[in-house]
Amino acid sequence: MKDLLTTASSIIIILFCISLFFLSEGNQAGDRELLTNDHAEFQSAKHPRAKTTLFSRVQSVKLKKGVLMFVTICEDGLKEHFFLIRDKNVVLIKKNAGDMPGNSIKFDDDGHNTLLVTIPNTFDIDLMDAMTTPF
Repeated sequence: MKDLLTTASSIIIILFCISLFFLSEGNQAGDRELLTNDHAEFQSAKHPRAKTTLFSRVQSVKLKKGVLMFVTICEDGLKEHFFLIRDKNVVLIKKNAGDMPGNSIKFDDDGHNTLLVTIPNTFDIDLMDAMTTPF
Protein backbone atom coordinates (compact mmCIF):
# COMPACT_ATOMS: atom_id res chain seq x y z
CA MET A 1 0.00 0.00 0.00
CA LYS A 2 2.87 2.33 0.85
CA ASP A 3 4.45 1.72 -2.56
CA LEU A 4 1.17 2.48 -4.32
CA LEU A 5 0.82 5.85 -2.50
CA THR A 6 4.42 6.78 -3.26
CA THR A 7 4.02 5.93 -6.94
CA ALA A 8 0.71 7.79 -7.22
CA SER A 9 2.06 10.91 -5.51
CA SER A 10 5.17 10.83 -7.73
CA ILE A 11 3.03 10.62 -10.87
CA ILE A 12 0.86 13.51 -9.66
CA ILE A 13 3.93 15.65 -8.96
CA ILE A 14 5.45 14.83 -12.37
CA LEU A 15 2.18 15.66 -14.16
CA PHE A 16 1.92 18.93 -12.23
CA CYS A 17 5.48 19.91 -13.22
CA ILE A 18 4.83 19.05 -16.88
CA SER A 19 1.61 21.10 -16.86
CA LEU A 20 3.52 24.08 -15.42
CA PHE A 21 6.13 23.72 -18.13
CA PHE A 22 3.50 23.79 -20.90
CA LEU A 23 1.64 26.70 -19.31
CA SER A 24 4.81 28.76 -19.06
CA GLU A 25 5.72 28.00 -22.71
CA GLY A 26 2.41 29.39 -23.97
CA ASN A 27 2.68 32.56 -21.90
CA GLN A 28 6.27 33.50 -22.80
CA ALA A 29 5.42 34.81 -26.26
CA GLY A 30 2.84 37.21 -24.82
CA ASP A 31 5.22 38.27 -22.05
CA ARG A 32 8.01 38.95 -24.54
CA GLU A 33 5.68 41.09 -26.63
CA LEU A 34 4.65 43.07 -23.55
CA LEU A 35 8.26 43.50 -22.49
CA THR A 36 9.37 44.72 -25.92
CA ASN A 37 6.44 47.15 -26.08
CA ASP A 38 7.29 48.51 -22.63
CA HIS A 39 10.97 48.77 -23.58
CA ALA A 40 10.12 50.60 -26.83
CA GLU A 41 7.87 53.05 -24.97
CA PHE A 42 10.63 53.64 -22.40
CA GLN A 43 13.23 54.23 -25.11
CA SER A 44 11.01 56.61 -27.07
CA ALA A 45 10.03 58.66 -24.01
CA LYS A 46 12.20 61.61 -23.13
CA HIS A 47 14.25 61.14 -20.00
CA PRO A 48 13.34 63.54 -17.16
CA ARG A 49 16.92 64.82 -16.95
CA ALA A 50 17.29 65.32 -20.73
CA LYS A 51 18.08 68.87 -21.75
CA THR A 52 19.46 70.93 -24.61
CA THR A 53 21.84 73.85 -24.25
CA LEU A 54 22.48 76.18 -27.18
CA PHE A 55 25.44 78.53 -27.10
CA SER A 56 24.83 81.34 -29.59
CA ARG A 57 27.10 84.09 -30.86
CA VAL A 58 30.09 81.71 -30.96
CA GLN A 59 33.19 83.34 -32.44
CA SER A 60 35.75 80.52 -32.58
CA VAL A 61 35.95 76.80 -31.88
CA LYS A 62 39.04 74.67 -31.18
CA LEU A 63 39.48 71.06 -30.18
CA LYS A 64 42.85 70.38 -28.64
CA LYS A 65 44.04 67.45 -26.51
CA GLY A 66 40.49 66.28 -25.84
CA VAL A 67 39.18 69.68 -24.73
CA LEU A 68 36.56 71.58 -26.71
CA MET A 69 37.27 75.30 -26.41
CA PHE A 70 35.01 77.99 -27.79
CA VAL A 71 34.54 81.73 -27.33
CA THR A 72 31.16 83.47 -27.18
CA ILE A 73 30.18 87.12 -27.08
CA CYS A 74 28.08 88.18 -24.10
CA GLU A 75 27.09 91.49 -22.54
CA ASP A 76 30.34 91.64 -20.56
CA GLY A 77 32.55 90.94 -23.60
CA LEU A 78 34.16 87.69 -24.70
CA LYS A 79 33.67 84.58 -22.62
CA GLU A 80 35.73 81.39 -22.96
CA HIS A 81 34.17 77.97 -22.48
CA PHE A 82 36.10 74.73 -21.94
CA PHE A 83 34.56 71.27 -22.14
CA LEU A 84 36.47 68.01 -21.60
CA ILE A 85 35.58 65.55 -24.38
CA ARG A 86 37.81 62.60 -23.51
CA ASP A 87 36.74 59.99 -20.92
CA LYS A 88 33.06 60.84 -21.41
CA ASN A 89 30.25 59.54 -23.61
CA VAL A 90 30.32 62.42 -26.07
CA VAL A 91 29.29 62.25 -29.71
CA LEU A 92 30.68 65.09 -31.83
CA ILE A 93 28.51 65.98 -34.82
CA LYS A 94 29.58 68.37 -37.54
CA LYS A 95 26.76 69.17 -39.96
CA ASN A 96 25.02 71.94 -41.84
CA ALA A 97 23.34 74.44 -39.57
CA GLY A 98 19.85 73.91 -40.97
CA ASP A 99 17.94 73.77 -37.70
CA MET A 100 20.18 76.07 -35.65
CA PRO A 101 21.99 79.38 -36.21
CA GLY A 102 25.33 79.19 -38.03
CA ASN A 103 27.30 80.74 -35.19
CA SER A 104 26.15 78.45 -32.39
CA ILE A 105 27.01 75.16 -30.70
CA LYS A 106 24.34 72.81 -29.37
CA PHE A 107 24.76 70.37 -26.46
CA ASP A 108 22.02 67.69 -26.28
CA ASP A 109 22.04 65.64 -23.08
CA ASP A 110 19.77 62.62 -23.51
CA GLY A 111 19.70 61.88 -19.77
CA HIS A 112 21.21 58.43 -20.31
CA ASN A 113 24.84 59.52 -19.79
CA THR A 114 25.42 60.49 -23.45
CA LEU A 115 26.03 64.00 -24.75
CA LEU A 116 25.61 65.03 -28.40
CA VAL A 117 27.65 68.10 -29.36
CA THR A 118 26.59 69.64 -32.68
CA ILE A 119 29.05 72.00 -34.36
CA PRO A 120 27.90 73.65 -37.64
CA ASN A 121 30.06 73.56 -40.77
CA THR A 122 30.62 77.31 -40.54
CA PHE A 123 33.49 76.65 -38.13
CA ASP A 124 36.68 75.33 -39.70
CA ILE A 125 37.56 72.40 -37.44
CA ASP A 126 38.55 68.84 -38.35
CA LEU A 127 37.07 66.63 -35.62
CA MET A 128 38.77 63.43 -36.76
CA ASP A 129 42.21 65.01 -36.86
CA ALA A 130 41.73 66.78 -33.53
CA MET A 131 40.56 63.64 -31.71
CA THR A 132 43.22 61.29 -33.11
CA THR A 133 46.30 63.39 -32.39
CA PRO A 134 48.27 62.06 -29.42
CA PHE A 135 48.82 64.18 -26.35
